[in-house]
Amino acid sequence: MNLLAKVLRKMVLVARRAFYRSLSDVKVNGSFCAITPVLCEGRGYIKVGKQVYFGFEEDTDFWNSIVFLNPRHPESFIKIGDETRICNHFTAISEGPGIEIGSHVLIGTRVSIMDSDFHAIAPDQRIKGIPKMGKVTIADNVWIGDQVTILKGTSIGKNSIVAAGAVVLGEFPANVIIGGVPAKVIRNI
Repeated sequence: MNLLAKVLRKMVLVARRAFYRSLSDVKVNGSFCAITPVLCEGRGYIKVGKQVYFGFEEDTDFWNSIVFLNPRHPESFIKIGDETRICNHFTAISEGPGIEIGSHVLIGTRVSIMDSDFHAIAPDQRIKGIPKMGKVTIADNVWIGDQVTILKGTSIGKNSIVAAGAVVLGEFPANVIIGGVPAKVIRNI
């Protein structure tokens, strides 16, 4: 790649990050390295530990992805521990009890984490009903593969691995490999 192309790439990247930072309305407690743009919206709070990285330049969809952190209500929160690495197209939406991600966690591309169903299940209650909610806890040193969805009330134990494409709901122990739709323990590590 020639020098002009490198300079243009850097200028576009800096402009994209600055644009999404200007749109963000949640104050983040702590600092992180945003390799891909990060949009923080909502009325809750976000806390990040030391040496947290969002995005990966050599990963898929780098040039058209963002990381979206959305604690929607004043009591909602998203906490991310030290030295956690999160790839492109990551979404974390907290509507109530919160999302807690431990330290040294690796999160692949296109991962979504939600602590709410966002709507009641009964057809006559979907607009006005109260959705089910549950805190999401991901322990230290967990590895989450690409295209994983983690739903309300999920707890993943220390050192576990979540296989790509899994839909995770429930409590899982430490030191296991989790996979499938719905996710289940495949084997111990």
